[in-house]
Amino acid sequence: MNHPSSLVIDALAANKLDDAEVKTARAHIADCARCRGDLANAEAAIAHFERSVLPRTLPALQAARRRRWWLLPSVLAPALAALALVWWIRKPVDDDSVRIKGGLTFQVFANRHGEVIPVRDGTHLDAGDSIRFVVGTGSAPYVMVASIDGAGHPSIYYPYEGESSGTATSEPSELPGSIVLDAANGPERVFALASATPLDAAMVTRVLAAIGARGADAIRETHTLDVPAVHQASVVFEKGSP
Repeated sequence: MNHPSSLVIDALAANKLDDAEVKTARAHIADCARCRGDLANAEAAIAHFERSVLPRTLPALQAARRRRWWLLPSVLAPALAALALVWWIRKPVDDDSVRIKGGLTFQVFANRHGEVIPVRDGTHLDAGDSIRFVVGTGSAPYVMVASIDGAGHPSIYYPYEGESSGTATSEPSELPGSIVLDAANGPERVFALASATPLDAAMVTRVLAAIGARGADAIRETHTLDVPAVHQASVVFEKGSP
């Protein structure tokens, strides 16, 4: 039996599917106890978020002006998947905006003044815009999300400033936290690295720094890293004046 993905369940709970998608999803859910439970959990999480969390967190999110990793309280962890489409995506995911490389799914979303957009190669973003990641690792149990920006500065975004890769689900799901972009102009390329064993963050940042030292063109043209990842995917966006 092919179950709807967690993103479809979340979008259904958030009333962000079109009529045909709703009909297909509900036809399956009517005969599937597992998916009925997933939908009930998503609807409950959304209700809790809108009633109790959003009124407290919205002012702080709107005031962000520098690069920062927003860590949600651990009590919200079970609700992260359900909250993703409500807070960030707010509309069904377009298939052509999902990168799939050998079982790895990687998608980047940006939030600009409350508008959520998928980030593709060449998308223009500004300082203060926030980005989040949807990742599905396929058969690989570990993932690291890292970047190199136009100033040549490498960053580990997931797990944020971690020493090695973190875990993620095999199916696409939202990674916790978000990044508020700083004012470093030029290209920034973000990599998703899926691996059979955890990658060392210091090794990855050395490889990224070497790319950054070669300048903006190298950042735009380097699609994979020379690291022992099973699967890789990347997206490059531009910051500053077009």
